[in-house]
Amino acid sequence: MYASLEATLHDAFWAAEDENSELALIEQFLASRPGSTLELGCGSGRLLLPLIESGIDIEGLDSSADMLRLCKAAAKKQKLTPKLHRGKIETLDLKKKYTNVLIPAFTLQLVDLPSIPSALETIREHMEEGGGLYLTTFIPWAELTDDVEEGKWFTDKEINFDEKHKATCQTRHFIQRIPQILEREHRYEIKNDKGKVIESHDSLQTLTWFWQRELHLLLASAGFRVEETIGDFQPNTPLDNDASILTTIAYAV
Repeated sequence: MYASLEATLHDAFWAAEDENSELALIEQFLASRPGSTLELGCGSGRLLLPLIESGIDIEGLDSSADMLRLCKAAAKKQKLTPKLHRGKIETLDLKKKYTNVLIPAFTLQLVDLPSIPSALETIREHMEEGGGLYLTTFIPWAELTDDVEEGKWFTDKEINFDEKHKATCQTRHFIQRIPQILEREHRYEIKNDKGKVIESHDSLQTLTWFWQRELHLLLASAGFRVEETIGDFQPNTPLDNDASILTTIAYAV
């Protein structure tokens, strides 16, 4: 999914927006669930490598060769040796069962909608009985409520890439409310200190969002029992009805 400049800038933009709230929640999830773990959509290792460093028995899978290349490079710098797989969630076939499966960072929403039920079933087949599933999804409230104007480019992200360069992500979206499909066009750019674009990359991202009830039904149909839903990475507070990020904790049954 993520390639070229988009892959290079992915972690830098994430770091500028969030202090790794999701990593803390994953660590809490795994603390009481020892055993082998698989992260689906591990990307460049933003979450995977800190988990390995903390002693978690975890492997990673991603469909992007560029992301896996970045993960291997980062792991080498940290003297880590992650076990990585290249492949898609919907065609997962690792010939192994895991105690836990992580699907963080909205990864499931990038799977084509018709493939999601069978993808969840395949994930279940890769899990031990009673294994834990950690799944994060989001609801695009800003687009749904027109806080962000449809079809209009805007600066979504901007950071200092290094001492002499800025990195930006321009975004525009188109939304289909009935089938629950969000299309986002991204334009990634690196500019020098004079504002000249020296590198750019365009990408199209198509996502499906789920309401809580239908996500629970999808999980139940695939062989999971939902235990808890956490809003906006805040595990110790009641679920806010306006939460934009939903983390679902479920078990394989």
